Amino acid sequence: MLVAVGALASFINGETELGITAIMLALLFSPYGLPLIASKIIIGIEAVNLKIKNI
Repeated sequence: MLVAVGALASFINGETELGITAIMLALLFSPYGLPLIASKIIIGIEAVNLKIKNI
């Protein structure tokens, strides 16, 4: 939450690059960021595994 507030403050001060970086960090640190990325990676690995088994 604190990172998102810092991102908003960065946009208000005109520091767009820092604001975008802070938003990306806020997404990663949220309960949805890293678990979502991990689940997508696992789904991809399972798909590759099934394709290898079908050969």
